[in-house]
Amino acid sequence: MVKPEGISPKISGSTRFYPYFKDCVGAIDGTHIPAMIKGRDVSSYRNRHGFNSQNVLAACNFDLEFIYVLSGWEGSAHDSKLLNDALSRRNRLEVPQDDQSSDIEEADNPSQQQQRSEANTWRANIANSMWEDRPRNAVNEEYEEDQYDESEAHNGY
Repeated sequence: MVKPEGISPKISGSTRFYPYFKDCVGAIDGTHIPAMIKGRDVSSYRNRHGFNSQNVLAACNFDLEFIYVLSGWEGSAHDSKLLNDALSRRNRLEVPQDDQSSDIEEADNPSQQQQRSEANTWRANIANSMWEDRPRNAVNEEYEEDQYDESEAHNGY
């Protein structure tokens, strides 16, 4: 099994992904591999789609390298059963614990709230710029002046 070494540069270098994946070492998923089964075991290898298969659990890192594969389970086995088996075997899937800290300072990567605030400011600036650059004609100018006069009248100033 490949041991994770810190945060992948693909994650640490991305303000889009870092807030969500800073503690991830990879991805895990299951798939069904078609199988030819004979004898009385045929029914246990039939998956929910109706064909015979082996259920395979695999984990990979962000460099798309497999770090764990568990194969051989019947197609009818649920993914949670495979995951439980992968975590309890002698050569089990190792999951890093929470006490492992990242090598990158949080200050270097803006929080989701900071990113949202910056995005909202950017959107407001774009909208204001578009409003300033809009095409104008005499009819629009008179309408806007009338609207402005009415708003002052309602404010009581």
